[in-house]
Amino acid sequence: MPAIQTIQITADRAIGSGQRPFIISEIGNNHNGDMDNARKLIDQSAEAGVDAVKFQTKDIETSFSKELLDSPYTGPNSFGATYREHKYAIELTEDEYSELNDYAISKDLIFFSTPFDLKSVEVLERIGQPLYKLASFHVTNLELIEAIVKTGKPLLMSTGMSTWDEVGAAVEVIRKYTENFVVLQCTSSYPADFKDLNISAIPEISKRFDCLVGYSGHERGVGVSPGTVLLGACVIERHFTLDRTMKGTDHAASLEFMGLRLLVSRVNRYYESVGLPEKMVMESELPNRMKNRGY
Repeated sequence: MPAIQTIQITADRAIGSGQRPFIISEIGNNHNGDMDNARKLIDQSAEAGVDAVKFQTKDIETSFSKELLDSPYTGPNSFGATYREHKYAIELTEDEYSELNDYAISKDLIFFSTPFDLKSVEVLERIGQPLYKLASFHVTNLELIEAIVKTGKPLLMSTGMSTWDEVGAAVEVIRKYTENFVVLQCTSSYPADFKDLNISAIPEISKRFDCLVGYSGHERGVGVSPGTVLLGACVIERHFTLDRTMKGTDHAASLEFMGLRLLVSRVNRYYESVGLPEKMVMESELPNRMKNRGY
């Protein structure tokens, strides 16, 4: 049993024991820097029935080296001649994130974003989001982890491309400040092959770190993600796009509207069917029991 069984996110939504799985529509940068796209993604996420929409927030000059930013970036997913131009083209401003926060709340959704640097933590604190997400490649960025947990907000941490020792070191830092965290199994390839998903790590994460667990999926289709509920996942995150054929690196590994709606339906059905680890006579069975056994 995890040390913390329930984490309160907002006044009317919690994560953990006795709570239906917390489903996140990971919009990330799939808005392609366009606010109309961002609002449409929020609209469709709300219609699909998710709990939260998540974005990604970066201070470009801080998050990337000058050498990388100055380098040419001319591939099919490029929005600029250099990596700097590309990144600025798809990044939103603080005012735009604040506007999207308000818009998501108006749709009864929780808004939050993944900070990629210390300045972005400050931005998201000013916006007032109720929780944080750490990207997989920042599992070893202990300074960023510490800055996030010092806010006092719950943290969801993806663990793609990480070892047990790396995850353990991150958890050790988190636990200096809070027990309100969830560790997510994740495979950092886009899209991820089914053979690489390793969802059996989900209960092992819970066992090793005595914490709540979840799943951040990058595989194609809906099929695998709902099944993680049976392994103990209380948080499920999937990338979401208006169209998988859109220009950009994450669209191909994302769900479209029908897929997201199906994900929500199946996750909730799996959760409802889990029940208790007991063998008992269900009330719905009583008529057949009486008819066939006489008692």
